Amino acid sequence: MAMKADARLKALNERIGAALLDDPRLSDSIPVFGEGRAERALMVIGEAPGRDETRLGRPFVGKAGTFFISALEEATGFKREAVYITNAVKVWPHLKTKRLKTRPPTDDERAFFLPFLEEEIEAVAPEVIIAVGKTAFRALLPVGEFVPGRWASYRGMKVMPVYHPAYILRRRKRMEQGIEELKEALLEVKKALS
Repeated sequence: MAMKADARLKALNERIGAALLDDPRLSDSIPVFGEGRAERALMVIGEAPGRDETRLGRPFVGKAGTFFISALEEATGFKREAVYITNAVKVWPHLKTKRLKTRPPTDDERAFFLPFLEEEIEAVAPEVIIAVGKTAFRALLPVGEFVPGRWASYRGMKVMPVYHPAYILRRRKRMEQGIEELKEALLEVKKALS
């Protein structure tokens, strides 16, 4: 069954690539696809890839992503390879300036990728989803209240919203508290999957 789901994800990625080429707004974008075998109990959904993710072609490998994966592994005992990791938006949203500064995804970008994300979730069929940041959470529950650490539900699957790791790392005065809150939320995920 997993083989069928993995083939489905591969076909989905090919369709995403073709759709990007057909859209003049996104045709020069480099997609970063989800990573991990299908049919995982735990799925992590972030906002969008950044500079490092785009360069390496893998989600959650930049400073914030690496910090999050380290916290996930420490709190739950789940290694990166045991989790399916993706983003709500599959391309790096950036300002086309000399330094290519990251910006939040636009409504159009989120809407463009939403059907693909929904199909990706269906193929993985996780028991639990961690929604990393408001963009990821709103992709699943557009009218839901984003409360980090409090369970929500998406199509019968448990959703644990957490603050985006870049947000935690930027808030120097509250960083320790933010890290503790993240670890508490991740421990709840571990309990739900035990």
